[in-house]
Amino acid sequence: MNIRESTGFYDLCVNVRGNEIENLYSVLSKLYEYGFKTVAINTNIDESVLGIDKKKKKRNDSEVSQSISFKTIDIENIRKEFDGKLQIFNRISFWCSDVAKTHILNHCSNFKKYDLYAFVPKTQNALQFACTQLNADIITLRSNSITFKFNKKLYDQAVERGIHFEIQYIDLLNIECRKHTIHYAHLFHTYGKSKNVILSSGSNDAKTIRNPYDLINLACLLGLNEVKAKASILHQCRRLLLRAERRRRGKAAFIIKDQTKSINVIEEDTKTTKKVKL
Repeated sequence: MNIRESTGFYDLCVNVRGNEIENLYSVLSKLYEYGFKTVAINTNIDESVLGIDKKKKKRNDSEVSQSISFKTIDIENIRKEFDGKLQIFNRISFWCSDVAKTHILNHCSNFKKYDLYAFVPKTQNALQFACTQLNADIITLRSNSITFKFNKKLYDQAVERGIHFEIQYIDLLNIECRKHTIHYAHLFHTYGKSKNVILSSGSNDAKTIRNPYDLINLACLLGLNEVKAKASILHQCRRLLLRAERRRRGKAAFIIKDQTKSINVIEEDTKTTKKVKL
């Protein structure tokens, strides 16, 4: 997909309920109706999928990964269906407690098909690894049996490396998850004024989709100021996609625009050249 063409409001986590593609279409249609232009369809992968038997332990990560496969969504047909309406990206969310499994995932052939890489830590050790070493795009702190000891040092290390933290508002609709979600959102504000924070739905049901202006108001309640609240579903998401492109290609991602006319003027007029250099 062309990141340069990504515009409008963003929802970078749309889940699929089982194999119900028709349900996914209704979610995407609702997002388009509300004014969203760029979305990412998410695939959740648990570390158990990358289980290694004793016979494979002696082999290296790349050899083991060749024998591992997991289901992927045929996103090309979905893109054709919403061509001209939505820019659709492919995202993977890896739920993990054993950091060694991240190396195996990196060598899986299917992994390269995804535009965005989100990491969902299950343990404190996995969270620390994600913030300090893992080459992911997003860290999502989901409500589970433990409460992470998240501190400013980990937050700053992740932000410095270009990693974004995600708040999924679907968790706010769940009574059991709401408390933890609000807690982590306010930690983002306390530690770094919600820098590198994005807001996405995490939804697989059209009934739970909210319009962008409701989300901006919601983000303000989660500790984001008005500017950061708008950015969480606008240009902060665009920055995230550029960062993801850099990770995938192993180099800096930038946009080149044709300015041939300006170059001709510079060649003809030396005075103009001096002004441009300044």
